[in-house]
Amino acid sequence: MAGFPNLVPAGHKNYYHSKTLDGYRYMEFAAQVSFPNLLQVDNLEWLSRLSGLEHLNMNFVNLSRATDWVQLSQHRFLNSSWNNSFIGPIPANNLEFVILDYNVLTGAVPAGFTNLCKTRRLSSSNNNFQGNISDLFGNMSGCFLEALQVLDFQFNQISGQLIDQIGEFKNLEYLNLNENLLTGPIPASIGKLSSLKVLALGGNKLTQNLPHSLGQLCNLERILIFDNKLEGVVTETLFANLTKLKVISASHNQLSLNVSQSWIPHFQLIALGLGSWGLGSGSKIPSWLETQKNLSKYLDLSNTGISGSVPSWVWNTRVLNLSHNQLHGEIPDAGGAAQFIYLNSNKLKGQLPRVGDALQELDLSNNSFSGSIPHFLCDETYPTYSFEILHLGENLLSGELPDCWNKWASLRYLSLGNNQIYGRIPNSIGFLANLESLNLQNNRFSREIPFSMHNCIKLVKIGLADNNLVGNIPAWIGTSLVGLRILILRSNNMSGEISSEICQLSYLQILDLSNNELSGIIPRCFHNFTAMVMKKSLSDLFRQYGNEKSWHSYSLFNAGGFRESALIVKKGGKLEFDNILPLVTSIDLSMNSLSGEIPNELTSLSELGSLYLSGNQLTGLIPENIGEMKQLVSLDLSRNPLYGRIPSSLASISGLGYLDLSYINLTGRIPDGTQLQSFNASSFVGNHLCGLPLTSNCSEGGIKEMKEKVAEVEWFYVLLSLGYAVGFSVACTALVLKTRWRYAYFGLIERMWIRFTTST
Repeated sequence: MAGFPNLVPAGHKNYYHSKTLDGYRYMEFAAQVSFPNLLQVDNLEWLSRLSGLEHLNMNFVNLSRATDWVQLSQHRFLNSSWNNSFIGPIPANNLEFVILDYNVLTGAVPAGFTNLCKTRRLSSSNNNFQGNISDLFGNMSGCFLEALQVLDFQFNQISGQLIDQIGEFKNLEYLNLNENLLTGPIPASIGKLSSLKVLALGGNKLTQNLPHSLGQLCNLERILIFDNKLEGVVTETLFANLTKLKVISASHNQLSLNVSQSWIPHFQLIALGLGSWGLGSGSKIPSWLETQKNLSKYLDLSNTGISGSVPSWVWNTRVLNLSHNQLHGEIPDAGGAAQFIYLNSNKLKGQLPRVGDALQELDLSNNSFSGSIPHFLCDETYPTYSFEILHLGENLLSGELPDCWNKWASLRYLSLGNNQIYGRIPNSIGFLANLESLNLQNNRFSREIPFSMHNCIKLVKIGLADNNLVGNIPAWIGTSLVGLRILILRSNNMSGEISSEICQLSYLQILDLSNNELSGIIPRCFHNFTAMVMKKSLSDLFRQYGNEKSWHSYSLFNAGGFRESALIVKKGGKLEFDNILPLVTSIDLSMNSLSGEIPNELTSLSELGSLYLSGNQLTGLIPENIGEMKQLVSLDLSRNPLYGRIPSSLASISGLGYLDLSYINLTGRIPDGTQLQSFNASSFVGNHLCGLPLTSNCSEGGIKEMKEKVAEVEWFYVLLSLGYAVGFSVACTALVLKTRWRYAYFGLIERMWIRFTTST
């Protein structure tokens, strides 16, 4: 019997984990699915009449109102997975399989679990169970210890230290406590689990050394201890009896590996993760890895300090991560079975390698690759490519970008930033209908932004800063790219007015049009940037933005490598925001020729974090209700011909950390409030202000003195201008009335010109 998801309309969204690497759960990734509105069950009395029932599946059923769970106690199998609201007592008699995965279960782990005398599998992953793990293992019945073979509580919030009683499971084969809040050491009693095949303790806060007793688990096939705080040196003696070992996933700890040069392991791995381990300063890729003939699934030696060249045999590994090392030289063509290659942040050089059409992700960024890239992008051997991620940024690539992007229709993430590529952006980039992130910043691209890009309707980010692009900001950006959240066109030669169509980008979070040649007014419709107005919880943002892969990463395997980021240039430097979606909001229109008043509608952007309008021709008053922008962290209105007083509401923005109101002709008292008085006096220089943090006080005498100084300055410029005008007119009159003076003057000019041209 199963639930009936087809009977109700879709509307409920959640996340599931899909097995992406030949069924090995340590390679799971999150993806969003839409669930229907859940069926509701008021009671379970009707179950008692189903005498022949052996398998009950209540997927998509809301069981929160049902409390009479005792009706299930005689059945062999309970499966209430996939996001039920499961509460109430747990049946405790003859259940052999208790599977409560992917629910919204909260609170402490029910004590009744340890009384399930015939349960072979107890699985409650991806819930919100809390409390100390000793509550789960502290009072286990003997029959529970005897029967249990699979225990899975990954992705919960269980805390505390693993206690010695964990070694009392006589027949346990699968122990998965990944992604919890466990602390302390791995107890030595773990070595008593003689039947254990899978030990998964990754994503916790475990500390101290690995216990030597791990070497007694002769049936162990997979050990997953990644993302902890384990430390110490691991030697080859630990692996002496682990002949069945196939998977080691231990990246991101503080461990080191010390084995002899001649070591040949007794196991054959299919996957190995030693990222961030110490492998010896300046060491090469360990020679014992060449004995692992089945190492075809996963190899992570990132950030281990290895040097030397990249051997060709590594291309036979499907997922290869050798990033953040000291590898150097050229690399061979990437053939073989490799589908995910990360060689970024090394010292590699030469031309880009030829790649096959099986690759899905390639990161060669932050190296010294040089030359042009047509041979890489337009290889005639392959009519199409399967790439989803291509990152070639921060190299020395040059030449023009070839016009063959029709081969790359699967591409979702493209970064060629920080190179020396020039010429126009090719029209064929419009074939990238699946593109979500485009990063071409800091090159020498010229001409207009191609109209064909309006076909890239899935774009989330456009980063074209620091190029030589010209023309107007295309209106189709607002009408076609409606999902855009980051638009960075900083430091180009864009001109014309800011089109009101841009206001249709309701999801926009970062708008950077600074340092261009834009003119006209700031559109009043900026208040339509909904993402800068509405405060949302994390769950609200997931619902709003749909399949939010970029919340974690665009990548399946390199979770930290392709998070969306943005560089915001301020205060003389660059502030980089990593993994910004959906948290950072910013508008930067500085260093243009914008005119008119600051629209009062801007102040409705109550969730805006940064507003930069400096270096324009904006006039009028600072909006009185600017204090309604409570989330402002940075505000720069400097070097505009504004006037009037500082609005008193500005002092109420408690989180304001950067303020520049210099050189905008403001007058009067700086509003009282600890926030404004905490800034340096340079934030207010070039005005006619008084009060702290300035030395000019606002007493009657101080105001009089300030007015006198203002008057003196004003009369100085008036007299200077008048004197210049009078002197210039006298000189011109003399040249007109005195013929001899006129001939002498123009003769002097002619002789100076002849001398200058003949000398050059």
